[in-house]
This record gives sequence, structure tokens and C-alpha cells, in this order.
Amino acid sequence: MPIIAPIPRGERRLMQKAIHKTRDKNHARRLTAMLMLHRGERVSDVARTLCCA
Repeated sequence: MPIIAPIPRGERRLMQKAIHKTRDKNHARRLTAMLMLHRGERVSDVARTLCCA
């Protein structure tokens, strides 16, 4: 069962653009986490990859 609801392709693309354009690293980290969870990665793997607990 997915952790988050499905994210439409267009919205995922906007999230990717926002990750690259934002100067707020915490915002970029949150968006990255959402995309990783959407791809089916485990919460523990996402936390380890992004160095957040």
C-alpha cells in the first residue's frame, strides 16, 4: 500500500523543477522525499538518503 496518494505526471514534473530552482533546501528535501515515496522507496531508505530522521 502506497504511503502517499498518486501524483500526476505533470505535478511530478513541476515538483522536479521546483527542487532545482528553490533556494530553500528544506523545501527541496521535502519535495524529494515525496517523489521518492511515490516511486515506492521505503521511508527508512528515504530518510537515510536525505540524511533526515
